[in-house]
Amino acid sequence: MRAGVRVHLLGGVGAVTRDGEPLDVGPAKCQALLAALALSPGSAVPVWRLVESLWGEAPPRTAGRTLQSYVTRLRRALGPGSITRTGDAYRLDVDGDAVDAVRFQRLADAGDAGAALAEWTGHPLAGLTAPGLAAAVDGMVERWSSLVEADLEHRVATAPAAAVGPLTELTSRHPYREGFWALLMTALYRTGRQADALAAYRTARRTLVEHLGVEPGPRLRELEASVLGQSLAVRPGTSPLPDGGPAVRSGTAPSPGGRPRRDAGNLPSRPGRLFGRDGDVGAVVRALDGHPVVTLVGPGGIGKTRLAVAVARRAAPADGAWLVDLAQIAHPGDVARAVAGTLGVTEGAEGTVSVVTALRSRRVLLVLDNCEHVIDGAAALAQAVAEGCPDVRLLTTSREGLGLAHGLERLLTVGPLDPSGAGADLFTDRASAFSPAFADEATRPEIEEICRRLDGIPLAIELAATRTATRTVADLLNDDHLRVLADGPRTAAARHRTLRATIQWSYDLLVPAERLLFQHLSVFTGPFDLPAVRAVAPGADLTLDGLVRRSMVVAETGPLGRRFRLLETMRHFAAEALTASGRAGVTTGRHTRWCLSEAARIRHLLAGPSEPEGVVRLDELWPNLRTAVHRALAANDAHLAHALVAPVAGEIALRGRTEIGHWAEQILALAPHDEDLRVPALTWAAQRYKLTRDPAAYDRLTARHGEPGHPVLHHARAALSDDHPALVKWAPQAAAHLRRHGEHDLADRVDLDAAAAEVFRGNLAEGGALLTALIDRLSPHGPPTLLNWATMMLGYCASFQGDHLRAGHLFHEASLIELPPGTFTPSRPIEARTAFRRGDHVSAFAILRTHIEELLGTDNMYGTCVASIEFVTMTATTGHLPEATHILRYIRSTGMLDSPVWPTQLPEALRTIDLPATETPPLDHRQALEYMRSVVRDLP
Repeated sequence: MRAGVRVHLLGGVGAVTRDGEPLDVGPAKCQALLAALALSPGSAVPVWRLVESLWGEAPPRTAGRTLQSYVTRLRRALGPGSITRTGDAYRLDVDGDAVDAVRFQRLADAGDAGAALAEWTGHPLAGLTAPGLAAAVDGMVERWSSLVEADLEHRVATAPAAAVGPLTELTSRHPYREGFWALLMTALYRTGRQADALAAYRTARRTLVEHLGVEPGPRLRELEASVLGQSLAVRPGTSPLPDGGPAVRSGTAPSPGGRPRRDAGNLPSRPGRLFGRDGDVGAVVRALDGHPVVTLVGPGGIGKTRLAVAVARRAAPADGAWLVDLAQIAHPGDVARAVAGTLGVTEGAEGTVSVVTALRSRRVLLVLDNCEHVIDGAAALAQAVAEGCPDVRLLTTSREGLGLAHGLERLLTVGPLDPSGAGADLFTDRASAFSPAFADEATRPEIEEICRRLDGIPLAIELAATRTATRTVADLLNDDHLRVLADGPRTAAARHRTLRATIQWSYDLLVPAERLLFQHLSVFTGPFDLPAVRAVAPGADLTLDGLVRRSMVVAETGPLGRRFRLLETMRHFAAEALTASGRAGVTTGRHTRWCLSEAARIRHLLAGPSEPEGVVRLDELWPNLRTAVHRALAANDAHLAHALVAPVAGEIALRGRTEIGHWAEQILALAPHDEDLRVPALTWAAQRYKLTRDPAAYDRLTARHGEPGHPVLHHARAALSDDHPALVKWAPQAAAHLRRHGEHDLADRVDLDAAAAEVFRGNLAEGGALLTALIDRLSPHGPPTLLNWATMMLGYCASFQGDHLRAGHLFHEASLIELPPGTFTPSRPIEARTAFRRGDHVSAFAILRTHIEELLGTDNMYGTCVASIEFVTMTATTGHLPEATHILRYIRSTGMLDSPVWPTQLPEALRTIDLPATETPPLDHRQALEYMRSVVRDLP
């Protein structure tokens, strides 16, 4: 990260250095990505949410890959380490105070309106279209308007004449905000301009009626009456009463029975510390400003109640905030009675009417907690209050929305805590309370893993933390999700004393068809779509809507469209129920057949121009595929495991899915004498060990299982050992075998190996001809990765011949090929070389550093040699000879300097550096990468 970078979102999106120099953050979509990340600085933002922020609800099919390119562009602008990948999410590593919009929100939350308004330099994200960020922008504008209104309210009270000008401008810019009109009327009246105050009312009324079809609200109507009656009660912060009686100041809250009293409401006095919800609290408060009813939805234990109480404490209006817990009632008809009892309202024949009547003239925030089991009664009361009580806001919590008419309800989903952030902090806090000897410093990674396995669900985390009184964190990691949460605090509600009870509470509310589908869905260990649901539960897919509404199933929008998943704790519960029902065998069989079908479909995509889509689909399928493979291996069904893995086995070499190599060795152990399985399994294992540069491990494997004399295996061993003559010998036979079996894309990879072997042997004409023919064949219908590799290799071939102009053209042509996320390619070292040659040493070292970190992160030791060539050239040229010498020794130990071609890439270094004849023990590949990373961190 460039030191002191500051991000601005107000008045437009951009970034500047500590000295105020603007940084080029790229085109509009890059700016939108920066905005989406900067709104949550230091927090991981899921990829699906970033995609939604940039493209809304209809992202392109290639959104995931395109997003990755935008991230790369932003990293170049902001500096290495500015954006960190965390699982399936990205995090902008800046302090919150480095973002002007975040500073504005923080100051506003702290009540420092003057400082907050001073931060405001214009409309958020001005000039930028980002569909998924519209709500955040609207929220900030609403917050600013509220602060401006409060500021002007004070000015109207102290200097009304000075407030008339700004209010006239604001009512013109925000003609539908009645608060500005009310203040303008008040300021005009208090400066002796009664006629102008009434004219302002008529203008406001005409605007609202003509454009929105609504009459002014009670505040403006009452204010008009007060102006006509020349009432002295017209003051900021007062609400004139219809009967002309004394106005009620905001510091005094009438009780539901009509007796004024302070501190109205029944919120708990000590609600407990809230972890990781500051942004959520602000979002809910803003939603309440614009909607009469806001419903917090989410699964049991996610923290809806605690969030609602925190919001109510912050947003409590004049007449207080009232919490009504509906968990203790059993019938929808009792909802109004429970609300009336909490408010102290004398219930008449119709409870809802009594509540509406009592609240009609009040400014109250009513919190209806745990609505799911009495949803019809809660919805009826909320609808009546929202329509009949203009100054009442309702905040409800439920596993599903209330479904109110006329757009009165805003749904907000309460998500899990970040396992590596607030989740781990919550665990540590609770564990420390239960076990004075608890030491989180030594176990933070284990704590984060526990929180991850518990889906970041606050209740599950708290219950797990209580177990540290008798268990170590390591013990908890080895325990079952639900068994470890068998006991909870005795003071908690019964349904919250164990996670199992919490889920059972939701499960009992399902109808039988929903319970059955919930059980079936437990076989999915990752995201799934509607066709997948139909595959494992034929005819039951229509029931899915109910599970989503009740927060038993999570629905998300991703790059491939709508997807569903079960939280892991939910899945474990559903799996137990499925096993108890006796239907587990049938359902898992359907799941395996679905995985086989999906793998075959993905195989077709990976073999052609739709490879990027295939990679995205495989990423999504992987957790389910892993489950199916493990199930087959556990059942000793080697042929089924092979059938599941074979369609995607080529991903080992392309994108480093070395887990396939582990499965290959397990298949070999199950079928040591089945040559139809041994040949592909040994091939996959060889690809794995080629990637990790560990031929000795492959030797140990073949010593145990033998090595059939098959052309494909001869080719695999030659590739593993970089035996170029053997590659040239066996490649034609291996490719012919693969083509006979319809594996044309794999045969093309073998042809590429043969061409590269010719190049590295110094047969540049022969290798170039093979590469040219391969590129011609791949260009119309081949997979992009193979085309990129072949074009890159042809560029090296030209470079080895000294034709740097043609090499540069080919390297540039290869870089334009869009590759799937995570693909191995030498494009980065070439990109670093190009930047270095044009004199941009800062960018060159930054690009090389990023590439080295990627190699270490993916355990791709095979890429070390190419990275080391560029490292030596760059460090030697910039005068860092000891560092260059250290890695040049590594290069010599690999045998690359014995090649007829690689020394041509290091002419200056080889002339400048005098390598000693005797060697200290050479670095291995990982050590070389780690050394280069340590050096380039501090360069140039």
